[in-house]
Amino acid sequence: MTTHIAVLSPSPLLAGGLVAALQGVDGWTVDSDAGAADAFVLHARDAAEALARHAALPPGAPAVLLGEQLREVARRAAAEPRALALLAPSASPARLRAALAAVLQGLCVREPGEDGEPFDRPRTPSPALDHEALTPRELEVFELIGKGLSNRDIAGVLGISAHTAKFHVGQILAKVGAATRAEAVGTGLRLGLIGL
Repeated sequence: MTTHIAVLSPSPLLAGGLVAALQGVDGWTVDSDAGAADAFVLHARDAAEALARHAALPPGAPAVLLGEQLREVARRAAAEPRALALLAPSASPARLRAALAAVLQGLCVREPGEDGEPFDRPRTPSPALDHEALTPRELEVFELIGKGLSNRDIAGVLGISAHTAKFHVGQILAKVGAATRAEAVGTGLRLGLIGL
């Protein structure tokens, strides 16, 4: 089955570069025809254009939005079920392909904003997180779990004992309602608690 990706940009030159970056992936056809698109890659020059492009997306269509000022889009997107990736325009072709693959699987991707701070977290926590939020240390450990590190490696990175790392991992699994590390990572990605 082929997935049709529509690339839309106010700059024909940039649109051509985005199309070139995405071509060659098995199962994807990439062009600028939005009519039959299964997913979208959009470029916005400023915050107002980013909001307009986001608002014009078909309901539920997965999308990657590239732009500089995406904080307001991130805030609005947190309340909708759409799989959305928000990337800086300087994102590498590999990062763009990875983000598009993630949204096609129903995940959300957020890069840090232009000020280095993460975009706002989703405002609607999952039922598993309603009673108890993750601590800042647990969020650090969660990011390292997402990178595939073992308890021993997490301990080395954070300068804690392996026993403490194991405790934090157990707390994270309990709080997100996951039976395995992989399930926890999937939940963390979906909720925007960890990055790709």
